[in-house]
Amino acid sequence: MVDRGDAAPGRGDLHPARLLGLFEMKRIARTVLLIDRCGSTNAAAAAACSHRVADGTVLIAEEQYAGRGRSGRRWFSAPGKSLTFSIILMPHRGVEGLTPLAALSAARALDGICTGIGVKWPNDLYLGGKKLGGILAEGKGASVVLGMGINVNEEMRDFPDEISGEATSLLIHTGKPLDRGAVLAGVLARFEQAYDEWERSGFAPFTEEFQDRLLYRGEQVLLLDGAERIGGTVLGITSEGYLRIDVDGAERIVAAGDVSLRR
Repeated sequence: MVDRGDAAPGRGDLHPARLLGLFEMKRIARTVLLIDRCGSTNAAAAAACSHRVADGTVLIAEEQYAGRGRSGRRWFSAPGKSLTFSIILMPHRGVEGLTPLAALSAARALDGICTGIGVKWPNDLYLGGKKLGGILAEGKGASVVLGMGINVNEEMRDFPDEISGEATSLLIHTGKPLDRGAVLAGVLARFEQAYDEWERSGFAPFTEEFQDRLLYRGEQVLLLDGAERIGGTVLGITSEGYLRIDVDGAERIVAAGDVSLRR
């Protein structure tokens, strides 16, 4: 029998045998790999794709020392306190909307812990105006590696000075440490439910809910898309998960980019 009992945060709460007892998914996380230390879970998962690996395999790192966000940014994670993992997927359709779908799934799951979680298009989770988590999807042949980092048990002193004013964690907002295994189980369960519907119908069924959580809607923003800088007002998103932005009175659809408020 697998122990489904509580585990002290940071002390065995991510042990694969325990996680398999917590998980109730049918296709995601039938195989779970825990790495003590790696550069990034996405890189490790991409390497695993070169071998025969099961669809839905989840790779978790206790310590990630070279985590990556969008546009090559570094993703900080505190050993034993962060939740950093990647899912190897072999979707039966194009990947449009997969990144915002993952963000929405995580927000749904974390609603049971903290209310008011918003999404900064296309891939960041925000709570109280500060960054709580991020998602990075990368293609690897016929597979997609979907990485996610969530700040769970970090205290303010854990964050480097350069991000301490911009980052937050679930512990900071709840005042108590959380079981990372239980958090992961909730996120993966919500993701599997949404992923099944996405494979059948695409992102369209999630558009309205995502827009309800969308940060900066109706506000002036600056969007960086490669070397291009686009200024305008966020209108919402399309049924594919792309951003709709008003630029000088004309609507523009953007498939990728980094959004920030215009100061």
